[in-house]
Amino acid sequence: MQGKDIFAASEIEILRLLIKKYSQANTASDQKEVRKKLRKIGFYVSDFGIQNITSQDFESLIKTGKIRVLGGLFTHASQPVKNQIEKPIPVFENTTKSDNHLEEELIQGSFKKVGIIDNLVPDQAGFYCIRLANGSNLPERYQIHLKNRKHRIIYIGKAEGQSLKKRFLGQELRARGHGTFFRSIGAVLGLLPEKGSLLIAKNKNNYTFKPVDESKIITWINQNLEVNWVVFSGDFSVERDWIQKYSPLLNDTHNPHKLDELREDKAYCRAMANC
Repeated sequence: MQGKDIFAASEIEILRLLIKKYSQANTASDQKEVRKKLRKIGFYVSDFGIQNITSQDFESLIKTGKIRVLGGLFTHASQPVKNQIEKPIPVFENTTKSDNHLEEELIQGSFKKVGIIDNLVPDQAGFYCIRLANGSNLPERYQIHLKNRKHRIIYIGKAEGQSLKKRFLGQELRARGHGTFFRSIGAVLGLLPEKGSLLIAKNKNNYTFKPVDESKIITWINQNLEVNWVVFSGDFSVERDWIQKYSPLLNDTHNPHKLDELREDKAYCRAMANC
């Protein structure tokens, strides 16, 4: 046996996610990359006489005792997710004129490439919108959903109680602090936090990437994303309406069309950081 047959419960969850990725891989090179990640955890498919492993094969290995969970614990796999392309998203109208004007200024305003905004973002509260630049693409399993959205918006956020400079620029685009968008786009691009990096942390969700990977993410953001923002100091609850209306790809909260792919990729990052 090249690998091992006893795994911690957290490793089992990572293996499940990787094997699902393997089954969904479109090319041999993609499958090869997943196999490398499986082997880093100590799982060699060839040890069990299987060539192209599926989630069903993996669960069978656990149930038959060929793979054992450390401590004798058995965790059931989550229900399979149907990978469907959603129907066109309905658009509703805001009823407040001032909200309409604010929305138009944010969504249809003057977008700028991220690489040139460091000295432009104000030290004031407000909303921000992030979209994919013309000619740029996300990984295919995300790009196909974006095409169905009929727009290029991938995230809408707010800097409430703090400045756009700190929240939007610093945390979300430059990895200075805990940015929800930065964690999400890193996961989407296939980068991972360091294994065990959250083991002693109180917050088990705020994974971070290694400095070299943070630099890769920032470079990708600078080259492939455009942003717009508006200074605002009123009722920030209108953000919910915009997220429900546009269903930006990387927004989870309030999003009626949030992606299972994003949930899976972020769960994989959290599992890696906590094992």
